[in-house]
Amino acid sequence: MNFKEFHLRDVQEIIWPVLSKDEEGDRVEAQIFDKLRSAINSADFRKDTDAALDEARRIYDAEAERRRGADNKAGIYLAAITALIPVLASLVANLWSEKTSALIGGLTLVIFVFSTLYLVRAGGWAFKTLKVAISNQTSPGDIFVSWKKPNPKQELAKQLCRSVISNYRGVNNKVACITMAHQFLLRAFLTFALLLAIQAISPIGQAATKSLLPDARPSPSTRAFA
Repeated sequence: MNFKEFHLRDVQEIIWPVLSKDEEGDRVEAQIFDKLRSAINSADFRKDTDAALDEARRIYDAEAERRRGADNKAGIYLAAITALIPVLASLVANLWSEKTSALIGGLTLVIFVFSTLYLVRAGGWAFKTLKVAISNQTSPGDIFVSWKKPNPKQELAKQLCRSVISNYRGVNNKVACITMAHQFLLRAFLTFALLLAIQAISPIGQAATKSLLPDARPSPSTRAFA
């Protein structure tokens, strides 16, 4: 039973990916961030302040790059979706015709619907990635406040670390959203390619089927017997 349930979930994930929410995991993560923030506030970096500041800058820049990377990918995905929509719309007229069999017509219609849904959902996740979110950054005011402290470099390192901790959840959400956009866009391209392949092959298949079917007209001997 467990294997069957796992198998069904796996098939569902392939057809329609879902971003599951782990409330317990989010609660534990928030507690970890609170403890980490408290540890940073009480930390003493005076043993090697320059190294602590360099590492804080490196981590801060890495998180900023993660955020920019997600936003850049979202922009690229939206451009790809915008370019694919007119091509997909041009196939509507060829989905069903008098020469198309009911089986091929129904199959292409189902694939077209899935391709459109995948494309729309990918655009939704990409827009969600670009959604404006709260971001904690080090401002000139933070530098001014840090230099009023006895050890300004240590205070600036702590401020950078606090900003990174505050941004973790928002950046992780962006990465999760762009991952979902990638999953749906990949499925949109695959179903679109499958739709083109079926439309290209179906005339060949219909011609081969007609050539293989026996002639339905009665033979001369049959007519004579009648």
